[in-house]
Amino acid sequence: MITTVIFDLDGLLADTERLHCLAYQEALQVHGTYLTDDEYAEHWVRSGRGIGEWLTDHGLSLDPVVLRAYKSRCYLDLLVADLRPMDGALPLLQTLQGSKNLALASSSYRDAVEGVLAGLEIAHFFQVIVTGLDVPHVKPAPDIFLAAAKQLGVPPSECVVVEDAEKGVIAAHLADMRCIAVPNQHTRHHDFSKATRICSSLNDITLEYLETLD
Repeated sequence: MITTVIFDLDGLLADTERLHCLAYQEALQVHGTYLTDDEYAEHWVRSGRGIGEWLTDHGLSLDPVVLRAYKSRCYLDLLVADLRPMDGALPLLQTLQGSKNLALASSSYRDAVEGVLAGLEIAHFFQVIVTGLDVPHVKPAPDIFLAAAKQLGVPPSECVVVEDAEKGVIAAHLADMRCIAVPNQHTRHHDFSKATRICSSLNDITLEYLETLD
């Protein structure tokens, strides 16, 4: 029986991957370094790697902590100007509230997560919120999903993860959790072979649909 739904955030509940990309592009451009949309999509969204690894890959000696702090300020400004939910996100949360345990598990830093939750006014839906700095390893490692389940006191067998990206599907699989993949325009080419189901939209997920996963 599924008692718990664990949601990703960026690209799944919130249309924010483009904002993360813009913020990193602005932070790097200050130093005369350029990041393409495709590079961001492959490095961050698909592979789950961070700014430190990107700098190393490009042979750059910039301080990742300083860059990330600048990026954070840019990102929070962008949230104020252009934050929007993904289609079906708010109705789905409203439908599941009170019927399932709801958790949020995002590899992003807590300041970025809290900025989105506040902007969309959805923090109250989640009993547990786990971010990238709360666990030893982020997706595609399973740590973040296992931490959410542990905090809720439920076994992985009672959890279903809802994800938009390959790294999240892999993480759910490694956590021995079922997973519904909901690809977006940036992730449609990802490998979702380890997902339990693939939906075209969050609108496809209902309480009745979740019961079919048992």
